[in-house]
Amino acid sequence: MRLNKLALGILTGIAVSHYPALAEETEALDTIVVSGDDQENVLEKKVGETQINSTRLTKQQVSDSRDLVRYETGITVVETGRMGSSGYAVRGVDENRVGIMIDGLRQAETLSSQGFKELFEGYGNFNNTRNGAEIENVRMATITKGADSIKSGSGALGGSVLFETKDARDYLTEKDWHVGLKRGYQSSDNQDILSATLAGRYKWFDLLFIKTRREGHELENYFYDIYKNKEEDFSAVGETREKADPYSIRRDSTLVKFGIQPTDDHRFSVMLDDSKIHSDGDDLSYSFRISNFLDSYRRGERKTHDKSHRRNVQFAYETFTQTPFWDHAKVAYSSQKITNNARTDEFCDGPQCISILNPAGLHLDDSSGTYKTLDKDNGEIKAEKDGWYDTYLNSKGENIDDGVALFPVERTYIDCTKLDCSKPFDVLVRSDENWNNVYAFQARPIVRKSIGGKEYGVIERKYKEVESWLGGKTKQYEDLSFAFPKSAGYSRDDFNDRDLNTDTKQINLDFDKEFSTWNVEHLLKYGGLYSKTDKSMVNKDGYRGMNVQWWADNFFCATQNIDNYPDITYDPRPDNWPTGSCGGNLRENTNNIFSYLIPVKTKNTALYLSDNITLTNWLNLDLNYRYDKIKHKPRYNTNVPVPKGMIAGIFVPLPGNAYGTNAECGYNTECMDNNVAENLSILLKNKTYKHHSYNIGLNFDPLDWMRFQVKYSNGFRAPTSDEMFMTFKHPSFSIAPNSELKPEIAKTKELALTFYKDQSFVTFSAFQTDYDNFIDLVFAGERPVDVGSAINYPFYQNQNRDSAKVKGIEINSRLNLGDVYSTLNGFRLGYKLTYQKGRVKGVDLDDQVRDLPMNAIQPTTMVYNVGYSTQDDKYGIDFFITNVAEKKRGDTYNMYWKTQQGNGSLVKGEPVTDNKLSYRNKRYTTIDAIAYARPIKNLLVTAGVYNLTDEKYVTWDSARSIRAIGTVNRIDQNTGAGFKRFYAPGRNFRVNAELTF
Repeated sequence: MRLNKLALGILTGIAVSHYPALAEETEALDTIVVSGDDQENVLEKKVGETQINSTRLTKQQVSDSRDLVRYETGITVVETGRMGSSGYAVRGVDENRVGIMIDGLRQAETLSSQGFKELFEGYGNFNNTRNGAEIENVRMATITKGADSIKSGSGALGGSVLFETKDARDYLTEKDWHVGLKRGYQSSDNQDILSATLAGRYKWFDLLFIKTRREGHELENYFYDIYKNKEEDFSAVGETREKADPYSIRRDSTLVKFGIQPTDDHRFSVMLDDSKIHSDGDDLSYSFRISNFLDSYRRGERKTHDKSHRRNVQFAYETFTQTPFWDHAKVAYSSQKITNNARTDEFCDGPQCISILNPAGLHLDDSSGTYKTLDKDNGEIKAEKDGWYDTYLNSKGENIDDGVALFPVERTYIDCTKLDCSKPFDVLVRSDENWNNVYAFQARPIVRKSIGGKEYGVIERKYKEVESWLGGKTKQYEDLSFAFPKSAGYSRDDFNDRDLNTDTKQINLDFDKEFSTWNVEHLLKYGGLYSKTDKSMVNKDGYRGMNVQWWADNFFCATQNIDNYPDITYDPRPDNWPTGSCGGNLRENTNNIFSYLIPVKTKNTALYLSDNITLTNWLNLDLNYRYDKIKHKPRYNTNVPVPKGMIAGIFVPLPGNAYGTNAECGYNTECMDNNVAENLSILLKNKTYKHHSYNIGLNFDPLDWMRFQVKYSNGFRAPTSDEMFMTFKHPSFSIAPNSELKPEIAKTKELALTFYKDQSFVTFSAFQTDYDNFIDLVFAGERPVDVGSAINYPFYQNQNRDSAKVKGIEINSRLNLGDVYSTLNGFRLGYKLTYQKGRVKGVDLDDQVRDLPMNAIQPTTMVYNVGYSTQDDKYGIDFFITNVAEKKRGDTYNMYWKTQQGNGSLVKGEPVTDNKLSYRNKRYTTIDAIAYARPIKNLLVTAGVYNLTDEKYVTWDSARSIRAIGTVNRIDQNTGAGFKRFYAPGRNFRVNAELTF
């Protein structure tokens, strides 16, 4: 790690500004130029904490969670591929170990069990991500690095990101109404942004309405134009695909806040915060291809339809009446529902799919008043008897045997809601009722019938009565058939639809009070919360028809009824495809509903107390305490059952064999049901966790330009429901639940030294976070699940076993050059650096205890800023230079190295011999330029060029999202084909215009 000339210049400039002999007159230094109100107050800045307000979000053109931390060091977003980002990585941990809150409510957690990730997440069927906030709604984002359970409760081991949404009062400071309209575009994902803001106040009432829509597509990687045309693009499938998969993404957000303030001391408010994300696309890089299509047309085998919906309704009451116990009090009730949905449809889409081929170009035509089957030249087809076989000719006399199939009229009925059944239909008469060969198309009337209110048509056959060989009379029918294309006429769509639901109801009670005792000032905050959270999974699997063609769409089949044999009748089956023989091909089966996760209701009770104590004008003490009680209550939902086979034998073995034709404990036997009930009685036990969190801070100002800060904090993460209660059973991999897990613990120690002058400062800090009781999936041994069975199932279980330590240093600085030379007013420099190292002490896959690297630790990162703003803040520009070091091989861990070694896999042409990752980021430097201008009072225009030098690079978070096992986020580990798909965008731009009144 080394500091370059620019960084040293910034630090030197701040030092020089403290000495009048080296700087200009003090009177000139009293003028502070700040670009709007987007900078934090140096003296209010806490250790490891960054606050980003809406002004800064606008000027930096922040549009999502990636942009939020783009110019912050030591924090990045977690990349998941198709599902986008999933929370943040801070101080060596990520996702559920970093808290995310919006308006005081915890956001959806992922299913973090490593067992779930092994079994399901790597196959792309779950939207197992953490949701964020719509940036246009955000008033303030607070990023905390280091354990932070005081603010966030369970989960904030490495830190937290807290969002506070806007309020009408933010806009109504000078007048009683506000109108804003924002339009923007960003080329990196072709995103079009439209946002409207309305705020108003009338007497007691105030209202805020913000509506935002974002429409775009996938993030364009550097090699986005690698394929020459659309055909080549959609033919590049599987793990070697080099271009980002195509997705159409739409985000809709609505924020409504309505307030009533009849007096200065009392305020009532109601809020609706509703956000939706829809993503539709093609998983072209999915590495498993449907076998039926391997030697044929590949386009569109796997369609994705992902949704995320968050809806929060909040009611609040505030009082500003001063009492001995509070100066301000607030009670709020919130009801938040979050659904992350992933739907995947697997079918062949396009005219060349095997199941819809129509080489003869057959189509229906009724222009003559009769339905006729014509060829691609709009001519009539013919049928001839050729020995023992039939042959078919088009209007040019060419053989089309490979494109024609006959569907008997008695087994094929017409859907009268789609065809006009008042018209006759040309059908092929192969033989008459005397069984004489005819082989001609003849028009026959359609006889209307109905079933269950659905009208359908039948072509009735002529017949004559003849003597039956069984005695008596029987009917001898003519041979009539429809002539259809030979293929099925539809593609079978095998779909899976997965919902992860998080429903929270929460009551918050908050108080604050300022008072003094013996010349000691106190800012006291205290209160509590009570919440109920229901977490559940609902899976819907099935199949239906897609890419449906005319012969499958307009007809259905009928089943043979022999109850009155020898008189055979046919029963209509509109729920079946017209297969000719009506062999039971259902049009759809969508009733399979189940879950892999036992639903859990979690109750959280918390009490907190904090006191910011100003002992003197140079000594401040910050004391914070919080008590959490978390109770998990699992319950079994018979309407959305967990498959019995996943529960049977988990604790209590089945008393008999569960497999085979004579299985005494087969799937639908009483023996199986009793065993499942017995195991559920053991599994469904409540579990309670209690934790005391604290945060102690000391601010010491020995000089009026120096501040020394110390912070000690702890945090915890209670085990999630899937870590405790998830079960799975398979002869090659089984998971046993563990309700005895302990909370994960984090303890952070941090020191900071700040030199400052007006709004210029430089802060040096050193930190260490110790983690304990990390939950990990470990092998728990083999045992049979059936009494007397010789088959042992390998069981894995989540257990507390690992500890970790992360330490590092950070530098954060800003120099307003006007603080040094008045002639440079408006110019500013900034520098940030984070350098960290960490290891987790754990058992490797070869059963050896080692200090293992932590992949969630970012490489050393530096961000430089050079900017200028005019005195009146009408114009400004910032250049951001981001330099990220290479992620060293020795600082990575490959959790699949033993599997790859056992499979004889090659990585970059070499066999796998250790637990390191080979695909990492190299050192890279990017330059961004962002400008803003107010050409008129009511208009703000921002424009930016990102990756100005068109740097070709991949971020560490994208590189570490590559999987060695599974079917998504894969590459060819041996050749590296597919790695280009993970590269960041090349040079791109954004422009936004906001009109306000």
